[in-house]
Amino acid sequence: MNIRNIMAKATAAVEFMYDKTATIERSEDYVKPGGADGTRWVTVHADIPCRLSSSTLNNAVQGDAIVIQYDVKLFLSSDFKVLAGDVVTVDGMKYESAKEPFVYVSHQEVLLLRKGYA
Repeated sequence: MNIRNIMAKATAAVEFMYDKTATIERSEDYVKPGGADGTRWVTVHADIPCRLSSSTLNNAVQGDAIVIQYDVKLFLSSDFKVLAGDVVTVDGMKYESAKEPFVYVSHQEVLLLRKGYA
């Protein structure tokens, strides 16, 4: 038995820990009714079971305005394609996919960036 088969069996155990749901939106080019080019956000995956993990606790920077910025990791099934720049909404909170995901046999990890103002 090789390692890929062993890790594939771990998928159910990993997915058991998913306690949130995510929606993934992607920017898509399209032609407007008048013939002009445009872009729009299209939902490519909805209600995906997932889990979030944060590595930092310091999430606000004081300046002219209080800027909220922190990184989190999104864990989800490797069956879903996530691209850098996708907008990921997890339980009502919007994040941006900062980089390409790390895809494993049992799951994938996506670095998300949360930006906002208090």
